Amino acid sequence: MNEDKKTILVVDDDPNVGLLVSVILKSLNYEVITLINGKELLSYLIKNPKPSLILLDLKLPDVDGYELCKKIRENHFMADIPVIILTGVSEIDSKIKTIEIGADDYINKPFDVRELKVRIKRILKRKEGDSSLNPLTKLPGGPLIEEYIKNRIQTNPNFSYAYIDIDNFKAYNDVYGYNKGDLIIKFLSKILIDVLKRNAVDDYFIGHIGGDDFVIIVTQEKINTICEELIKKFDSSILSYYNEEDRKVGFITTKDRMNNIKTFPIMTLSIAVVNVVKKTHYAKIVEKAFEIKRFLKSRNNKNKSVFHIDRRANG
Repeated sequence: MNEDKKTILVVDDDPNVGLLVSVILKSLNYEVITLINGKELLSYLIKNPKPSLILLDLKLPDVDGYELCKKIRENHFMADIPVIILTGVSEIDSKIKTIEIGADDYINKPFDVRELKVRIKRILKRKEGDSSLNPLTKLPGGPLIEEYIKNRIQTNPNFSYAYIDIDNFKAYNDVYGYNKGDLIIKFLSKILIDVLKRNAVDDYFIGHIGGDDFVIIVTQEKINTICEELIKKFDSSILSYYNEEDRKVGFITTKDRMNNIKTFPIMTLSIAVVNVVKKTHYAKIVEKAFEIKRFLKSRNNKNKSVFHIDRRANG
């Protein structure tokens, strides 16, 4: 998948519709993937990066568009993907139901090509301006993170809250520049998504607080495996973002916050985990995670990422 292009999924069991829409959208420089049923759609969403938009036929051979849209909206990772319903049904009740289940728009078939282009561009432009998502990673930002965790505390207070921070990231930014720093943020974002999709399938949440700080929510049974895999993937790949000289010596040299020349080791991860087992305050979870993070930062980890799980009830 070309990350520079917006990816649009076209889900329709009529190959003529898929071909027509694909030709139209590719002419606008979108990357288009055509699927023919609900099973293929759900499988794609679990295994691949989030698409920019889904064009979803209301009548599919296995699962109807209503049910699929509902599943997407109920999944915390997929919920923000824009969905346009393609429908041959013109009744007002059908249109109302389409909006009620969370679709962003609907287009009647047969559709006008100009209308399709305008509606897609409008939704994608609105999506880009969504201030609730981090502009770099497109992951939920601070308000959505807090909202999700508070709801989880009330409905199912049995989960692991993991605060993820990149050690020595500021020094890397100072030496290599902010464009390179953004690549590191995207790199970590991709690792988080890949590891959680594989290990937690659809029972997880990823948030990007800002900068190099991320949050994940998973079940306590899976947090240990997930942390270990995150660390393994990050540590095995991070050197590729340094030049040959810095890789060879194992550190970079720059000024610290007091303007003194100092060496900074290769970047690593510090992952602070709080297990939540009963209703508590969101602020207490965050406070405990910061205590763990300070503890991890104070240790000499010899250029290796680390995680610590506080297994006491709510820390």
